[in-house]
Amino acid sequence: MNAAPAASLGRRLSPLPCGPASALGLIPAPTQAPSGTRHAPALALGLGLAWAATVVLLAGAHRPPARRPPPRRPTAPRRDARRAAGEGAPPRPLVPDQVGATLRRLAGRPIDRAADRRAGWAALAAVALLLVAPPLAPLPVAAAAVMPRLAQRRAGRAHEAAVVDQLPDVVDLLALTTSAGLPVTAAFAAIGSRPGGALGEGLAAGAAHAARGGTTAEALALLARVAGPAARPLIDALAEHDRYGTPLRPALERVGIEARLRRRRQAEEAARRLPVTLLFPLVLTTLPAFVILTVVPLLAGSFGSLSP
Repeated sequence: MNAAPAASLGRRLSPLPCGPASALGLIPAPTQAPSGTRHAPALALGLGLAWAATVVLLAGAHRPPARRPPPRRPTAPRRDARRAAGEGAPPRPLVPDQVGATLRRLAGRPIDRAADRRAGWAALAAVALLLVAPPLAPLPVAAAAVMPRLAQRRAGRAHEAAVVDQLPDVVDLLALTTSAGLPVTAAFAAIGSRPGGALGEGLAAGAAHAARGGTTAEALALLARVAGPAARPLIDALAEHDRYGTPLRPALERVGIEARLRRRRQAEEAARRLPVTLLFPLVLTTLPAFVILTVVPLLAGSFGSLSP
């Protein structure tokens, strides 16, 4: 009577068949990652390296050239020996220089090595883009035409900012020397090129011109030519003193106050422009790295999961 329950109990306690656990349904089988997810880290790394190389190239393009010491002039025997050996010949110009010089000569422009090289590179880049992407061919030519004007405007702004920054100190030096009893040209000679920059160069040039027998008006005109319009208030005060004999100390004090106010406004404007200037490295470096390391892997994984 107990045979049937024992048989059913033996069937219930019989060992499980041998085989992998995943085949029995106890452990879920691992799913294979999509192909897009597997290649996401490599894609992000490649994009990051390409962007880093682009940033390095752009930074190197704006890096000023390294200063080299001036070459020593060889003595006469060495110069003759080098000439006989053919070592003193000038280096052969590059292909862009030759192309740019030819184009500028046909256009009737004067000789300028920097402009020739710029025009040559622009012409070669335009020809290359004409073969690859014709709509982009005018871009190098337009850039070569606009860049000199932008560089000249930038240099003019930097020159004016340097004069505005130096003007209050130079006015104080002139007030000190003229209050000691020196005339204007003697004050120029006493100050000389000590301030440095455009104002120091103009003062030294005016003092040298007055030492050669020039008048004070000519020295002031030379200072105005070198320093630019930013030094016009100082030159007007000195010219009125030289022409009409007006007191110089009150005029210099007024010019000094105005120059300090202008320098303060310039410093405040530079401080307000700083956040806008910092946006360029932020957008160029931080945001692309964030996109490459976070967004690109997610997009690659999504595209891989959508693929059949």
